[in-house]
Amino acid sequence: MIKSLYFDRVLIICFFVLYVLGLVFVFSATSVPSVLTDKDPFYFLRKETIWVVLGISAMFVSYLIPVDFWKKIAYPLALFTVFLLIVVLIFPAQINGSSVKRWIDLGFIRFQPSELAKLSVVMFLAYFIHRKENVRGFLESWTGLAAAVSIPAVMTVLVLIQPHKGAALFLAMLTFMILFSSKFSTKKVLLIPALVVPAFAYLIMTSDYASKRITALINPIENRSGVSYQVFQSILSFVKGGLTGEGIGGGTQKLKYLPEIHTDYIYALIGEETGFVGTVFIVFIFLLILYRGLKISLEVDDTFSQVLGTGITFMIVLQGLLHMAVNTSILPPTGFTLPFISYGGSSLLVTSIAAGILLRLSKEPKMTIYRRSGL
Repeated sequence: MIKSLYFDRVLIICFFVLYVLGLVFVFSATSVPSVLTDKDPFYFLRKETIWVVLGISAMFVSYLIPVDFWKKIAYPLALFTVFLLIVVLIFPAQINGSSVKRWIDLGFIRFQPSELAKLSVVMFLAYFIHRKENVRGFLESWTGLAAAVSIPAVMTVLVLIQPHKGAALFLAMLTFMILFSSKFSTKKVLLIPALVVPAFAYLIMTSDYASKRITALINPIENRSGVSYQVFQSILSFVKGGLTGEGIGGGTQKLKYLPEIHTDYIYALIGEETGFVGTVFIVFIFLLILYRGLKISLEVDDTFSQVLGTGITFMIVLQGLLHMAVNTSILPPTGFTLPFISYGGSSLLVTSIAAGILLRLSKEPKMTIYRRSGL
């Protein structure tokens, strides 16, 4: 039987630690700059607190929802997400007088459909594999692979049109990781990176904006006052942080030296204010989520739940690692937020729902020793 109020304690502790760290570092990143520009130092903290409360509430609600519900809405949710991704191209949000094809503006709130696309891809593939696993040879066929990648590919292309190359690349990577870890032919699945990598390389080479970001990554010192400014300042944050950091609130990179420090570069702020010790702690938390998430997913007695849990784990951890890679200049600037920590509502809300589903899976019936051994 399902334990009525059971959940994985390690996972929920990890999530709440990240929620708290998010509030701390969003306030640290925005309070002093706001004071220096005669603005309310608590403005961003109040908004982020509201999103955290909504996120925790969404996590609790999704934890209470039976897994069968997500099976029923997997396909409709995927189609709805495609619809939203089309809507955002036709009716872009007006932000600071400019049309931005990444957001849907509802007046009281702005929502980014590409964030929902991440969870939609996971649910779509989980249900697809669940439905087709008993069709002999289907998942190992080219037809099966083509059908599986159809909706994720449509979402990826629509996000690419916005354009949001980082989010599009993330969807492609997430799709590949789920398929590679499932029952599809490994050789056939490897065709995905074989096609995606050259395609993205071509897009980068033909895009002046994207190619400048590559240049910024390759020569951050030489171009530190130009295209490499953001990359150089991010590296400088970690250098200044040293082993133990300058103290929470004591960093100076947030004083207009490092743009978007409360969103895309919050890991650099953590590096500056808590040093190597703090950054390693964040990595440890995400690796712990990876371990517990995969352990839970592999133990549940249902293919849909296994793929769903694995996909959600990949979704959370991959985004975190990509954010860290950008902040440490392993990857060029691409706009990845740090799950649970970076400022922003769409990402936090979707990630919280995904976290609640993962906690729900931790209380689902486990695979017996006989099933594990194939008896």
